[in-house]
Amino acid sequence: MNGLLALHNQQAKNVISVNGIEVPNQYSELDKEYYALRHNVALSDYSHYSKLKIEGDEAFDVLDVSVAGDVAEIRDEQTLHTVLLDEAGNIITDVYIMNDDDSYVVLAEHVDDATLMNLFQERMGEFEDVEMTSLTQSHAIVAVEGPYSWELAKEIYGMDVIGIPFLGFIALEDDTYLLRAGKHGEFGYKVILPIQEAEALWKEIEEKGMRYELVKAGLALHKLTRLENPYFSPAGSGSVSRDPRELQLQWMVRYDKDEFFGREPLLEKRDQALTKIIVGVVLEQEGEIKAIGSGDVIFCNGEEIGKLVSCGYSPSLKKVIAQGFIDKAYAYAGIDAYVIKSADGVERKINTTATPFINNHSMLINPNENSFVNPDKFRNMLEQLEAKEAKEAEA
Repeated sequence: MNGLLALHNQQAKNVISVNGIEVPNQYSELDKEYYALRHNVALSDYSHYSKLKIEGDEAFDVLDVSVAGDVAEIRDEQTLHTVLLDEAGNIITDVYIMNDDDSYVVLAEHVDDATLMNLFQERMGEFEDVEMTSLTQSHAIVAVEGPYSWELAKEIYGMDVIGIPFLGFIALEDDTYLLRAGKHGEFGYKVILPIQEAEALWKEIEEKGMRYELVKAGLALHKLTRLENPYFSPAGSGSVSRDPRELQLQWMVRYDKDEFFGREPLLEKRDQALTKIIVGVVLEQEGEIKAIGSGDVIFCNGEEIGKLVSCGYSPSLKKVIAQGFIDKAYAYAGIDAYVIKSADGVERKINTTATPFINNHSMLINPNENSFVNPDKFRNMLEQLEAKEAKEAEA
């Protein structure tokens, strides 16, 4: 169920089902949506995230033994981004865990509602004072994202928005939250709210977002932006490995935690030498090349050393980018000695690179000094610097 579905059916180019929830895949032309997210503001529906509220005196204990991160690190109105592992120490899905004083809200993008609930129930062990309530069908997630999303969110929710740190949130009302999070590198704010309130908020954001040149966007856009700023994806990097080390996701795991599901096999893996690892790959040739795709083989001096995964065209770089699953001896950034052989039989040169692939525009924005709509302020720090240099040149 999605309280925004009637609107999406009227306005979106196409709607798809994810985790049993129907959400827009695309609203307009992809390049238009992309520009809005990278330069202005985009409005998206993330209601397909599975949402679980966990309460009780032993809620912390259940969460802490269930996930690989350290739940003790997060205080009230803070969020932990970590992973759930299986019995072999492999990643099942990433999760957000929001600490709301005496309860927790868990968000998961890559498993459905029933699976998420079962994963925590299986890990409960002897803990009994725990209550789990699904919010997936009762709540929507409406998101504003982009370099000036903070300014639009401030219009709606007040000055407190500017003070929310990354992975921080504000509890607005019962089971209603404003979470600053995103997997694209730009400012981003997710509003988790009851379904019956979602349509009114969506329309308010649309109306107030007009002066920010807001564009509605679908999941196809976010698949692309997460390639530019890589995160775990079961269909992408997760199709070749679920090992946090190989995927360079060790930052989501607290290895020195005494107990968590999948810990022992994960520690055994850590004692073994890595043979392959994920690195960023950029095609030297500019332009979009349809013949290049996931699975294309990477060669060094005629020797096969890996293959491409999560391949796509970056509008910012105007080049094809990908993640490469490469033999560790060759998996270093800044190497231009490799080639791929694509489906059309042509060999093309690639460069390995560190990720994220692009410098996000939000890095140039200071909410205390910049504005999209206030003519008395510069839009970004680059404009400020250029104005300062021009003034100094005139002096």
